[in-house]
Amino acid sequence: MTGARLRAAREAVGLSLAAMSARVPYSKAALGHFETGTRAASAEVIGWYDRVCGAVIDCVSAAATVGRNDVDRRSFLRGAAYSAALSATGLVALPDIARLAAARESACVGMADVRAVQAVTDAFHRLDEVRGGGVGRTAVAEFLATDVATLLRSRFADGTVRAAAFSAAAELAYLAGFKAHDAGADGMAQRYYLAALRLAEESGVPGHDAWVLRILALQSTDIGDRSYSVALADNAMARARDTLGRDALSLFAVALARCHAESGDAASARAVLDRTEPDITPEVHDDMPRWIASWTPNKAITVHQAAKSFEAMGELAAAEQHYRLTCDIWNPVTHSRVHALAAAETGLIRWRLGKHEDAASILRPALPVLAAMNSDRTARQLAEIRNTAPELLAGSPTSGDTQPQ
Repeated sequence: MTGARLRAAREAVGLSLAAMSARVPYSKAALGHFETGTRAASAEVIGWYDRVCGAVIDCVSAAATVGRNDVDRRSFLRGAAYSAALSATGLVALPDIARLAAARESACVGMADVRAVQAVTDAFHRLDEVRGGGVGRTAVAEFLATDVATLLRSRFADGTVRAAAFSAAAELAYLAGFKAHDAGADGMAQRYYLAALRLAEESGVPGHDAWVLRILALQSTDIGDRSYSVALADNAMARARDTLGRDALSLFAVALARCHAESGDAASARAVLDRTEPDITPEVHDDMPRWIASWTPNKAITVHQAAKSFEAMGELAAAEQHYRLTCDIWNPVTHSRVHALAAAETGLIRWRLGKHEDAASILRPALPVLAAMNSDRTARQLAEIRNTAPELLAGSPTSGDTQPQ
């Protein structure tokens, strides 16, 4: 491999000489000599270029492949165990759409391109909140597999832009994973989350990889396969520690507590909850990165995961208190789905505690919101309400089919 080809391989994945030297046992100056041909590149040098540059290409290709398989209804991945939606782009400024549509692998990517990806991701996220994860899934998958994959294979203005671009792609893959999970396609969700993890790791943005590991831990808990949930949550906590602020770290702590609780280790769950108790409140103490803040601009998720931990330990009174607090924190206008889900969880706990009148008062307003969602999670929540308190659904539009057409 000639020096020119070494340089081409490095530039193809958007690495500067400094970034490359941080990944290999050679100085920036030595790499410059190899690439200009003033020093011959040994087989070992060439091997390092292959490993580093190939790994970057592989994580981009993996994300693109998952997206393409999700779009292709014939793909076996769509059925793996474990579109009016395009209107979401109407929420994005035309210059952002035009910028992404014009992206070419030979182009030089700047921060404006990264912000355009973030704007589209935010638009799909807002649509998800009001319509459910089943709406917009293929559009998000196609955006990831085409425009965003092309962007990641382009040249970057500098290392800061490169890091932001891979982090933005990780955000999108994470959203795609959540939408798949919300639609009941957990096998596909897992693949998106793993793609998001690799993209976050490649970005080098402190804590972003930890955020994705956290959702992998919670997903395994949600679907009842808890073999690695505690290990994943513990690893996420270790990666997040010393890189994120107090409020962000509380999200990792309660996730770990829940994984312990769901795995039957109430003592470990209680120990984590006791340590985290001062932060399981509505009070916000510091700013969080956008890849966390876009999901929880407040402390609702921290309180919610604490509620699930208490419920798993059989402490229903504490669970009710925290579910009710979660419901109070979420704004029913801007976050209608999660507010309704929290209301439903509060009502179901109250019903189990024998507080039927209180349960009905909070459940009834949530029913039409849940019924309007294209979401496997909300459908399952409605089914649980039907099984637990069928009289609440009598004469309701939700008494029949729970999935909107």
